[in-house]
Order: sequence, then structure tokens, then C-alpha cells
Amino acid sequence: MKAPVALASLSLAAMSSSALRFSPHAFPKAFSGPSSSSDTSNIVDLAYVETLGTIGSNSLDSSSAAPTTLLIHGLDSSSHTWRVVQQSLSTPSVAIDCRGCGRSALGDPKLFSPEAIVHDVKKLVDCHPLLKDRKFVLVGHSMGGRVGMCYTATYPDDVSALVVEDMDARRRSVSSNFIPDFDIQKAIAFDRLHDSLDSVRKAFADIGYPADMLEKWIGEGRIYEAIIDDETTERAEGSKLHWSDVNPAFRALCYETIFDSNCGTESWETIADYLKKSGPNSIDIHLMIAGIGTVCDDASVDDMRQAMGDGLTVKKYPQGTHSIHNSVREEFMSDLERVIKEASK
Repeated sequence: MKAPVALASLSLAAMSSSALRFSPHAFPKAFSGPSSSSDTSNIVDLAYVETLGTIGSNSLDSSSAAPTTLLIHGLDSSSHTWRVVQQSLSTPSVAIDCRGCGRSALGDPKLFSPEAIVHDVKKLVDCHPLLKDRKFVLVGHSMGGRVGMCYTATYPDDVSALVVEDMDARRRSVSSNFIPDFDIQKAIAFDRLHDSLDSVRKAFADIGYPADMLEKWIGEGRIYEAIIDDETTERAEGSKLHWSDVNPAFRALCYETIFDSNCGTESWETIADYLKKSGPNSIDIHLMIAGIGTVCDDASVDDMRQAMGDGLTVKKYPQGTHSIHNSVREEFMSDLERVIKEASK
């Protein structure tokens, strides 16, 4: 078991350039409704992890020539999946927790949508010193790749390169969720804070998750012990609890609003139209496909090639599983560094 993590805000004090810096977000409370009857805001203040890169300085400076890389995770994940990638990158990076994941609040489940997620990211981009007023490289894994497509279609002038890691653009039905007997209502009502690991295990099992998947996440540190030292919950201060960076609600709501929609194909076509007007070199588009257990459909990939033409670079990783950045990290890092270098020109 990893050492307990306090729920207080983490410091952004000066650190070595390759060190990870965590945004000052305490673990969020479960959504209990709008703060007032007139509250129409649907933008979540996203938690994130940043690093200046192995060749960076010790200050947050947006004037650096190298673009920052914005990293977006997939389902049942968080910024945690990018830890080693961030510590290995030579250039600055920011990895986000999408709404409902990691340390980011879920917001109102009824207002969950592709547009809402894009607006969350845009708010961070416009405020963060490593991202605002400059083009950046956007990398999205799995569902994060779909989010990356939606963001680039909406704000193409923000993006110098888009890297989609093992995700196509086709529509997927809610019933295509690979977890059998997935209980959507229990998933959406999931509380990420628990009194014990047994409570966490039971909650995931009740939703339909297999036990071996949960044990893997515990071992990886996606679910961990935390100590309360603020007013996040009604438990006594100093109580030892367990927090899950994984949120089944994110899976359920992404399937309902993002996968089971045309936002993928529509976003891809919008990006292709943008490139036709602004030139194929205005945004470098890369599609990475896992050689083992890919989720990419061949027909959808063919459609993506046809729509994007010479503006799309496709590479298959024969030894890579769905999480290419973890399964063949050295090759992934080499390719990503090359994309960043090209985007710097």
C-alpha cells in the first residue's frame, strides 16, 4: 500500500524542471445539485499535473520555443496514466483530469456532453501559463483521443499537432461497453471516497467491474489511501479513507453522450475542412494504432484516411497494446518527441 495522501492542496513551489507539480485541487465532493437555482455554469475547474520537461527552466514561462504537450486520458483513468511520459519528456507538459476523474469534480451528470468537456479544457488552456496564448501539441489516449478530436475541431487555432492514440472516429452504441451487465445508474451515482478498500471493491463489483481489473488499479495506484485534512466530507479530520481516481460515471456518461453520437466523425470532418482551407501543414495529425487488442475499426480508419488525405500520418505499433504509451513506451516517446520537434518549427 502506498503512503496515505492528504487531501490538502499540493504546493506549486519551485522544483527541478522534470519534477511533477500537482495543481492545488483537494478531492471534490460528490455532486449534490447546483449551488443555486440561478447557477447555470457548466464548466468544471480541472485538476492537472504539470512538468517543465527535462531541459526546462525552474519557472513557468510561456515564451519557451518548444510547444507544451497537453495530455488527455481515456476511460477508467486519470492524469496518473501519463506520469512516466511527463517525467521523460524533454519539453513542458500538462496532463489533465477530465471532469469526474482524478481530482476533478464531475459536475452535473445531466449536463455532461462533448461540448462541456471541451469547454472545461478550453478554460484551463486560457488560464495556464504553459498553454495560453500559444499553440500546443494535443495527445489523447482512447476516449481522450475522441476528446482531442472534438477540441481540435472547435479550437483548431490552439493546436499545432494532434496525436490520437488508439481511437477511431466511428459511433459506438452504449451496449458496446465491454463490461458485461454494466449498471449505468449505479455508475453515475458512484462515490469516489470510501471508508475502506473492501467498500471500494464492493462498489465496483456492484456496477459490474471484474475483480481482477480493480486489483490491478489498486496495484498501479489509481485507488489509494488518503487522509482527510479539510472539509471535503463530514468524516472526522484525520480519518483514513480510500479515494478512486477511476470514476465509473465517466465511463457511463462518455458512452451515452460521446461514443453513442456522431461527434467523432463530425469533428474529424471539421478538422479535415480546416486543413483544406488553411493548408495541410497547419496542424500535424497523427493516428497511433495498437498492434495488440486495438479498439480501432479498419473501416473507420480507412474513412479517416480518406477524409484527411495527406494531412494524416498513421502508424501501427505491432507490440503495442491499447495503452501504447505504457506498453511500448520507448518507441512512443521517440515518436512523440519527433512530433513536438516538428511542431516547434
